[in-house]
Amino acid sequence: MIVEFAVFIGFMIPVYFIYTKYSKNKEICDYFPIFIQEVYNNTSTGMSLVDAVKKSKNINYGCLTPMIKNMCLQIEWGVPFNHAIKHFGKKVNNSFIDRMVILMDKVSQFSQDIGKNMGEIYDYIALTKRLERERKTELFPQLISLYFVFFVFLGIILIIFNFFIPYFDIVEVIQYKEVFIHLVFIESIFLGLTLGKMIEDSFVAGLKHMTILYTITFIFVMFLF
Repeated sequence: MIVEFAVFIGFMIPVYFIYTKYSKNKEICDYFPIFIQEVYNNTSTGMSLVDAVKKSKNINYGCLTPMIKNMCLQIEWGVPFNHAIKHFGKKVNNSFIDRMVILMDKVSQFSQDIGKNMGEIYDYIALTKRLERERKTELFPQLISLYFVFFVFLGIILIIFNFFIPYFDIVEVIQYKEVFIHLVFIESIFLGLTLGKMIEDSFVAGLKHMTILYTITFIFVMFLF
């Protein structure tokens, strides 16, 4: 138990920082469509793309707000729009947003109908986000099922330990206890990471599930073994 607790504490600090970074990136991705929608609304009234972006800076976009304001500030200082928006894409450091930034750059340079093209970009982003939400909704029952299976697994371990293991001698009981404890902790770690990859297509997202399952396992072992 001491080893498992030490591992838990040791992992919590890096897990916290890694997951915080992931959450920030996720928030940026969630707010980016709102920014694009605002730019599209502005361009549809006849504004240039540069003016539309500058006007959009006054809205709150969460973690994305400072980056958008920084981009607008660069534009106001005379930095060419294509340079400013590319710098914005690099600062955000997200592959999907980077692709959309490239499209916006091309629209600013070559489009004859900026409003229409920005509308198409927004529609594509909205469709992508909608498909992501639908995927999560469809997979949610599987998430619940796997949590349920995990609890069943803990129940089976408890039954085996309480009804079968006691018939062995004390040395074997201690050995089996160690095996079962390590088994449930390993299961909680790998199941948590698997859930993150399955539901959100990211092992980092699985750190949340891993922490929950590891905590449940720790309580289970501490009070029931």
